[in-house]
Amino acid sequence: MDAIAVRCKSCQHTMKFSAEKAGKRAKCSKCEAMIVIQAEEEEKKPDAAPVGAATPAAPPTPAPVDDDSTGAYGVWLDPELEERKLALIAEREATKKKKDKPPPNVSRKVKAIPDADAWKSIRLGMYCQFLGCIIWAITHVLQGSYLLIGSTEFGEYASLAVEYLEMRDGEEFPDQGRVWDIDRLGFYLGIIAGRAFAGYARFCLTISAILYFLQAGLFTVGYFFYLPVPRKYGMFAQTLTMAALAIFNVLFAFVFKLLPVLGAHGYILIPYLTPEVVLTEYNMERTVPIHVMWSGGGWACFWENMLTLMLRFGQYFEPAFGCIFLWSAGVAIKEPDIASRGRGQTELILGTFFVCLCFQLLSLCGASPVLVNVLRLLYGAWFAFLLMFILTYAGFLMQCRAVLLEKIHPKNELKDDKKDDAD
Repeated sequence: MDAIAVRCKSCQHTMKFSAEKAGKRAKCSKCEAMIVIQAEEEEKKPDAAPVGAATPAAPPTPAPVDDDSTGAYGVWLDPELEERKLALIAEREATKKKKDKPPPNVSRKVKAIPDADAWKSIRLGMYCQFLGCIIWAITHVLQGSYLLIGSTEFGEYASLAVEYLEMRDGEEFPDQGRVWDIDRLGFYLGIIAGRAFAGYARFCLTISAILYFLQAGLFTVGYFFYLPVPRKYGMFAQTLTMAALAIFNVLFAFVFKLLPVLGAHGYILIPYLTPEVVLTEYNMERTVPIHVMWSGGGWACFWENMLTLMLRFGQYFEPAFGCIFLWSAGVAIKEPDIASRGRGQTELILGTFFVCLCFQLLSLCGASPVLVNVLRLLYGAWFAFLLMFILTYAGFLMQCRAVLLEKIHPKNELKDDKKDDAD
């Protein structure tokens, strides 16, 4: 018996069935849709009919059926099965979209940082130091401004010296071995800023000396707030070291900076108070550098420069220990970014101190035009590095405050039920 060819209405897949299955239902092997097996009526070509035999009439042509349940090849589809198939397809599409959708953010509960009260106090100390850095930046810019102005004036050492020597109140020529008591600070500032801007230079230096004590006061208050720090990673010892350096710096700044500027005594520690004199035209083509000559030379110059190096050491190692403290704080609160930046700030301030040290030592080596230009380059690098450190250090302090605030009061804080019950 011949096979029956049936085409699926859904996927147009052609299948063959034995003739004995005509009229039965079957499932499409491709899309699993239910179909009805119907035999196709084939026109049989009549053999040579005998003469006089009647020709059988052709069967009537069936009218076209516009029924959705009937396939193009006369396959009948079950509406219930088709509805179930569409539902399965829709369910698969929904499952696929759900898988493609990113999972929602799941926030977990975290506990507040231990010793929260101590870290709150440290945050206040950081804010005080931030204000101190702002004042430090202002004083640094003020001291650099009159040097920049003075670089535009042509140096006339003789006329400048005569101008200040004439301020001797009618005193006759001094005895042998004596010199007139002149305004040494005004004379040095005239060399640095120029004759026309010596008054401006004195004003900037006076304001800087006064603001320094305000800055030192804010830093010291910050160290006071650091005292409740947790006793680990050497943070308490670092706080005590910073406080000791602050006292050291304030005492020597009062003696060698504020009192000379206010005119309380006439001794000027040139490498400490007015180191910029070595950058001017007045210092060129000399056998002895100008600041060495004015210090008296010999052992006096040696001890003045040794004292200046000690003072510079205290000035730079105080903020260096501040950076080390923030570095240790980052390790204590398990914040790698804070620890890494604290290390970077420490390297920056120590590198700035090294540039200052090179400038200080090279200024003793001579007064040739080439060396003076090298000193100018070193001074410019020192000024830029120190200003960069001050600004980045201030931003670092505020970053630490923000991180500590998040640690002290996390957004999804996990409450201690036992502690709450006890309260």
